[in-house]
Amino acid sequence: MRMYVLSTSGFDKIQNTIYPDLNPDKIPDRYFLNENISYFDHFLPASTSFANMIPMYIGDRPSERIHIICDLHSWIRRNPPGLMYPVSVRFKELLEGFTLFYSRFYSGSVIWYEDGNPYTEKEYPYFVWHLLTDKDVELIDFSSSTFGNYEFITSSWESNEQIQVDGYKELLEKKEALDWSDWGFRRAVMKPEFREIDAISIHRYGIVISERLKEAIESAQLTNVSITPCPIEFEISDQI
Repeated sequence: MRMYVLSTSGFDKIQNTIYPDLNPDKIPDRYFLNENISYFDHFLPASTSFANMIPMYIGDRPSERIHIICDLHSWIRRNPPGLMYPVSVRFKELLEGFTLFYSRFYSGSVIWYEDGNPYTEKEYPYFVWHLLTDKDVELIDFSSSTFGNYEFITSSWESNEQIQVDGYKELLEKKEALDWSDWGFRRAVMKPEFREIDAISIHRYGIVISERLKEAIESAQLTNVSITPCPIEFEISDQI
């Protein structure tokens, strides 16, 4: 089963445009930007506001000249400590038509001053899409999958050793006992429910999406979106 990795592109080659990132420093609920608090494994309160996000460039480009916001953005200066992605209204509406695994949206807005003039402030409704991590283990068929020692920094397998385990707890215990850098799939076999999922956080790969969602995003011509084939093929346990 072919899946795809969704990320920001950062650059429009046709328009020769560098897309801005979003700075969350001025949002009302800044407390959750505390790096000591993890939101990888639990959601923020539904009422959390991401209002007043500001588009900015890295480096010397003048931010006051920003004239575009996109359908998907990265963060600048401070990343909320969790798998959170700023998305436009139309991207949110598109996503809500699909099956999203452990997913929530928070309301917000993007603002900027045109040409640096404070009397020309524009504010656009916007959202932040939050996916929880490590929940993909609920869909792994551990009895059929195999795992190996994966090094994130070099993006390579550290040996040809493969192990099989009965569950996630045993995988973590063996990873520690074998002194692995991190675990990765050597063979990914998922439970039948996986075939109904259109967007999910997968260990090592970030947001992984279905062919259905990929085609919808491409048809909508969403901006600042990159879609690439997931490096690993997923099998379904009732088909092996």
